[in-house]
Amino acid sequence: MDIIITILLLILVLGVLVFIHELGHFLAARIVGATVYEFALGYGPKLISKKYKGTLYSIRLLPLGGFVKILGDGDPGKKGEEELREKDIEGDLKNKSKPAQIFVMLAGVSMNILLAIVAYFVVLGFSNWKIDLSYEFEDFKPLGATIVRERDMDVPYQVLEDSLAESSGMPKEGYIKSINNEYVEYVEDISRLIEGNETVLVETCDMEEICNEYIVSVGDDGKIGIAIGSNYYISVDYSEHKALSGVSHLINNVRLIGRVFGGLFEEARETGDYSSLSGSVAGPVGMFFLIDYFKDLGWVPFIALVADLSLSLAFMNLLPIPALDGGRVFILVVEGVLRKDLDPKVEAIIINLSFILLMVFIVIVMIKDIANINELKSLFE
Repeated sequence: MDIIITILLLILVLGVLVFIHELGHFLAARIVGATVYEFALGYGPKLISKKYKGTLYSIRLLPLGGFVKILGDGDPGKKGEEELREKDIEGDLKNKSKPAQIFVMLAGVSMNILLAIVAYFVVLGFSNWKIDLSYEFEDFKPLGATIVRERDMDVPYQVLEDSLAESSGMPKEGYIKSINNEYVEYVEDISRLIEGNETVLVETCDMEEICNEYIVSVGDDGKIGIAIGSNYYISVDYSEHKALSGVSHLINNVRLIGRVFGGLFEEARETGDYSSLSGSVAGPVGMFFLIDYFKDLGWVPFIALVADLSLSLAFMNLLPIPALDGGRVFILVVEGVLRKDLDPKVEAIIINLSFILLMVFIVIVMIKDIANINELKSLFE
């Protein structure tokens, strides 16, 4: 039953993301005066369809996708396409200006970005305008926000075997309160307080909150033989700029994603091992595990996931691949610069070929995810 719920949620999330994307194309086409003769959710045979004001609205069998058929944006070789264009010159998208065509092509991506902004705003509003961040990004300079460090406990420690700390009689694990009578506020204070001393007076509290002091020798390496953990967390605070927090968080997310991928590329280039980089790309199988994990965390984290997926869909569609919106925009820009349209049949071949290659890539990603399904599961356990 749990698997069925996850599958239904996956279909719902994809349906919402695709609906918003295609709605963007639909509305933009209407704004520029182009004829839309079908707005479909899903692929394959029609399940439900209704024609209204010249547009056929349909829900199709396969729910993982959708499309908007705009006059002049179809396959020139398709039967009946040319006849429709000849009968409706005013509604032909190809007869609109290049900026108008680019506006229509980018409208889907724009709607996905807008959905992400709204979702991020809602998530931040229900999270006291703060989002937790990994420790490695403590030096990040966010737009429209500040990085805050919030202490949540004393510094936890564990005594290493055969160490100077063990010889001093310190409890095996607990929390460090002070060193040489100076309060330890954050984990990095410990090295500073130990440095330059032959012995230190360490006040600790064990797991039962019984506190004592211990005289501990300092080794030649400046250490006393304990493993320490962090006692604070990092968050991005948008409370001073709430109104624009959705936009700011989206921009900050893009910057953080760029930083992470930049690090992965650099590591792959230096080591020649691209497994971590390829592992960062996932298809429907990876999305299944994401949704299965987040559905149990509450609706706020789940909405945050939907926002991230909407942003990812926008990024993907901006890739300069002819079958995607970014590729279509690239073709339109080239045509605008050359002041000459590509041969419709050549354009159709380029777009269809790139679509086939894109489908092959998606299948390869799915095969990779299935082959590494145990590893994927372990990420969300």
